[in-house]
Amino acid sequence: MFSHHSHSGDYISHGVDTLDAIVEEVQRRGFHTYCLTEHMPRLEETLLYPEERTTDSLNDLKRLRLQFQKYLEHSQRIKKQIVDVNLIVGMEVEGCNSKHIGYARDLMDQHKEVLKFCVGSIHHVNDIPIDYNQALWFAALESSGNNLRKFLLDYFELQYDMLKTLKPKVVGHFDLIRLFMPEDGMFVDKSTGEVAFSATKDDLDLGTWTRVMDISPSLISIWSDVEAVVIRNIAFINSYKGLIEINSSGIRKGLVEPYPHRDVANLVKKYANSRFVLSDDAHSVAQVGVAYNKTLQYIEHVLQLQGIYYLSEIHNGAELDVKYMSLGEIKANSFWKSN
Repeated sequence: MFSHHSHSGDYISHGVDTLDAIVEEVQRRGFHTYCLTEHMPRLEETLLYPEERTTDSLNDLKRLRLQFQKYLEHSQRIKKQIVDVNLIVGMEVEGCNSKHIGYARDLMDQHKEVLKFCVGSIHHVNDIPIDYNQALWFAALESSGNNLRKFLLDYFELQYDMLKTLKPKVVGHFDLIRLFMPEDGMFVDKSTGEVAFSATKDDLDLGTWTRVMDISPSLISIWSDVEAVVIRNIAFINSYKGLIEINSSGIRKGLVEPYPHRDVANLVKKYANSRFVLSDDAHSVAQVGVAYNKTLQYIEHVLQLQGIYYLSEIHNGAELDVKYMSLGEIKANSFWKSN
């Protein structure tokens, strides 16, 4: 079994358990390949998450830099000790803005002997986190003019900037912007993307306004310009032979499907030749391989994939290769017998 995206409590404030404990769980559960991808540091105090902040912002930023350096050293020690799992060391990009995207490129260049790849992710829109809580998600939406269409465009345009600059081997939780989309109480004008908040539809024109939850499954195709930029991003990933993760943490966090949801995933099938990898995005021992059973059902019955890709080190770890495993081989893996 595989995961191309993971974290630990050693190196992120919202993680639990040590990196060593997580790798031990990976061994116990019989993973074939597991990628260590702690977050890169951020450069600006305004981009720190609430849990990372103290009264000394300069020290907070310094602490993140020191943590990242420790991760580079720690991951190499673990990699040398582990022989029964293919551990691949990378990092997750904080594509907050153009400055951080450039910083990610510099980090990959500076540490290319250690960091074999990056997971290209976007967690912010207009410098506001979209994955921390619903209040901040709403703040990010407001920064896009309380317009869901523009909010999506802002997110996918920033993603495109990240893709062009970094060409990440793996693209992380492609449609993370869905995470805190409210299930009720928010309405959208399908003609413009403008949002409104109301307990009922009585004061809205039913011809153009609808509940966001009603359009959520087909969110990407509601507006042609949004769908166009998503297709552009996916086609670009395919042009440099990148991979898009099916990230089971979406299910863990209460979404009905993993990232990406089927509207995006079907576009990946069409415009990127189904170049999917599998990730658990674990932040603790308990999250290693979490929701993989449901994710397998999604892969087999919803997306109807014949197999998925995974990363493999070649030339004594000097390079990465992309390999493919059929769904039959995946289902026969001993991982499922012990989980």
